[in-house]
Amino acid sequence: MKHALLVVLTAAATAAGAQPLSLEDAVRAGVAQSPRLAAQRHSLDAAGEQVVRAAQLPDPRLKLGIENLPLTGPDKYRYDRDFMTARTVGWSQEFPNSAKREARQLRAERARSVENATLAMQETLLRRDVALSWLALHYAQRAQEAIQRLARQFDLQLESLPAAIARGRQSAADAFMLRQGLEQVNDRAIEQARTVAKARIMLASWIAEEARRPLAEPPDTTRFAHAREEIVGRLTEHPQLRAFDEREALARAEVELASSTKKSDWMLEVGYGQRRPYFDNMLTVMVSFELPWQAGRRQDRDIASRLAELEQARAMREDARRMHEAEVRAELADFDAAQRRIERFERVLIPLSLERRAASLAAYRGARGELGALLESERAVTDTELALIQALAERARAWANLNYLDPHRSAP
Repeated sequence: MKHALLVVLTAAATAAGAQPLSLEDAVRAGVAQSPRLAAQRHSLDAAGEQVVRAAQLPDPRLKLGIENLPLTGPDKYRYDRDFMTARTVGWSQEFPNSAKREARQLRAERARSVENATLAMQETLLRRDVALSWLALHYAQRAQEAIQRLARQFDLQLESLPAAIARGRQSAADAFMLRQGLEQVNDRAIEQARTVAKARIMLASWIAEEARRPLAEPPDTTRFAHAREEIVGRLTEHPQLRAFDEREALARAEVELASSTKKSDWMLEVGYGQRRPYFDNMLTVMVSFELPWQAGRRQDRDIASRLAELEQARAMREDARRMHEAEVRAELADFDAAQRRIERFERVLIPLSLERRAASLAAYRGARGELGALLESERAVTDTELALIQALAERARAWANLNYLDPHRSAP
């Protein structure tokens, strides 16, 4: 009954115009709809704006005021009596040294490169996660179908049981055993339905309403988009490691910026003082310089701090490289082990379970076997099929983890 309802709902959805959802369609939908990627793109845009800003001069300053205003005597608070009092207007501009401006520009460019590499890394991880969610749903549905087939077999046996009892071939105890077995299968079906529902919810978290569509056939998970040697050989090109490379480059730019502070900045000030009508107007021009005369206590410590951060970035990059290499090699080991298990199931275990069921069915029909043996052989076929599906799912997970290392790879 449950299987029939599922078939009707799937057929209705297809008839209503819902096209089957392939794995690549799901991946494309996940990339297009991802708020995470949208947020990272905004972060990249923000970093890009800073590249233009970084090398610009600071804003100039406008100065307005009164100089040498008397506070005592007969001319107290009068700005037009004393010859030293002037109403002034001035302008000043700070000029960072050229090395500092170049270092700021480089740091901004490196920060933008970090955001760009982070976007590529997040897209890679998202494509992989969507693929894993799609595959999890597919194999959960396959397991559900296997359990439903077992339930139908028990239903058929239960329908024929009253006639067998009437002819004296079966007993009431057999009826209770069969009903108990059917209820146990139904319990497994409920549990598997929950697994399917959770898998679809997880897929919907990536692609929203697209997850309601029926799934298309899975891709070929027996081969990769690239040769195995190429997968291992291109470990350093993974977006996650490229992001660490860019962070290391940013740390080097921070060192250059800290080093630039040992050179002096300078500032130009121009002021105009109005003293007329009684006295002459005055012009003031001032040039000031920074004096980094205690570099050992200030600038050198900043440079040492940035150098330590550079070494930290290098160490983190090496740690990420080792972990990534270990993950890739472990995924290859999982893939190979799952492949061997699948071949063994298809060559040995599945045929054995089918032969056992055929022998039990022949013995039961010939009144030489018991119902319990037949039901147990049916369970064995389903359990073996479920184990095969689990091995297929394990191979598919390893395939997805290895096949989606490159965010711009083509489908195999």
